[in-house]
Amino acid sequence: MDRPEDDARARPPLFVTRKFPPSVGGMETLAAGVWRTLRAGVPGARLVAHGGSNRALPRWLPRAVATTAALAARREVGLVLSGDAVVHAALSPVLRALRVPHATMVMGLDVTYDSALYRATVLPWLRRAPLVVAISAATADAAVAAGVPRERVRVLRLGVEVPDLGPQDRAAARRALLDDLGLGDDAVLLLTLGRLVRRKGVRWFVEEVLPALPPQVVHLVAGDGEERGAVLDAAARAGVGDRVRLLGRVDDATRERLLRGADAFVQPNVRVPGDMEGFGLVTVEAAVRGTPVVASALEGVLDAVVDGETGTLVPPEDAAAWRAALLPRVAGPAARAALAGEGARQAAATRARYGEEAMGAELAALLGLRPGAPSA
Repeated sequence: MDRPEDDARARPPLFVTRKFPPSVGGMETLAAGVWRTLRAGVPGARLVAHGGSNRALPRWLPRAVATTAALAARREVGLVLSGDAVVHAALSPVLRALRVPHATMVMGLDVTYDSALYRATVLPWLRRAPLVVAISAATADAAVAAGVPRERVRVLRLGVEVPDLGPQDRAAARRALLDDLGLGDDAVLLLTLGRLVRRKGVRWFVEEVLPALPPQVVHLVAGDGEERGAVLDAAARAGVGDRVRLLGRVDDATRERLLRGADAFVQPNVRVPGDMEGFGLVTVEAAVRGTPVVASALEGVLDAVVDGETGTLVPPEDAAAWRAALLPRVAGPAARAALAGEGARQAAATRARYGEEAMGAELAALLGLRPGAPSA
């Protein structure tokens, strides 16, 4: 790193992120988890975060740079961790001038975003980063392909907050969902949660897989985006319009009810050039709550789902394989009971592998942080 002296390492870290709650999304969920682990592991850790819309970023980013520069100049923080490549590019000139140790996390789109302006302004700074913390092996490979030296890239196994819930909590959440949606007890609820963009594969799934599943199977889709109209059109063409419920953006309470109450979580990602899945954190969130996960064996999802342990991986865009994976899991009440058992086993494995405590320890080791460093 730029300044590895012991005194810098002894000072608390600063985490700067442009994606943070109350905004909702995978990056926001990850950033909140990273901050919890830093705050718990290193007393005095500091946070500069934006929890608003992207429209406010042009106002927030200069303030974030100024705040970071002031904290670093006053020697109130040691290492600075950027939440993504955009923030890193904005901070890098100041951090390098002040010789502050720094690192950045990278998501999938950080290194694959297909914009000439982005690649000309953001990627050169990323290539110079002292340490790049990738959220999956696929993201690490993409960073190297974008020109980041392999020896400066490390993969962080992500983790999530483990909720305290049991079978009765899942049963209550399922009951509430059925009532809210006006569905009968025999309904089988498949959930997909995330932005409606092409790589999430929702359009493909409702057209190629859902029609082959029993009529009581209902696909709940929480999230909004550019693919909404295309998904509705695909569902109508496939004759399953009444079995696809596009819920739009949901609040935290509804999101939690969906993750707990669904019978299974499906993430049918498809390949889209220039738009990769960095990790797929929501698959871990579902599995840790006891909701069985079936997902595409693609890109960062390969790090998020351990096939046969924390979920089931299926070849992407292979409709026959998807049908074969789901049909035994959704055919009747006995299958639903078996799903519950599968979910419980996956939850135990997921909690052991993807807990926030393990992520925090690994992140501290990667950054060379000293647990228990005094506050400034």
